[in-house]
Amino acid sequence: MLDWAHDEQPVWMRTEHGPILSVPYPQELNDVPQLMARMREADEFAAMILSAFELHRRECANGPVVMGIALHPYLMGQAHRFGYLEEALTKLRERAGDDVWFTTPGAIAKHYRSLFPTK
Repeated sequence: MLDWAHDEQPVWMRTEHGPILSVPYPQELNDVPQLMARMREADEFAAMILSAFELHRRECANGPVVMGIALHPYLMGQAHRFGYLEEALTKLRERAGDDVWFTTPGAIAKHYRSLFPTK
């Protein structure tokens, strides 16, 4: 499930039909609220991505974190914005090192379930 904007860790949630795993969904690193609601420009959003990455890298000394970035083609995919996103993602790759995993929410859920299976 990707409906809950919560901390940087997956969380098992109890439901009446059994447990469901919630993978963090980014409310701040999300182009909809940043570009549409807060009227930020693409370069500001790209800078937010890089700033968050640097903080999360430091936090990883205490354990892994999930840093999601929510992107929608009709916003960041536009020609006048895409270059800023491309530049930010390129910098992430350059700074990442071998201990950063670029992946999907589904792969995170699968890995987390293998480490912390539900009862």
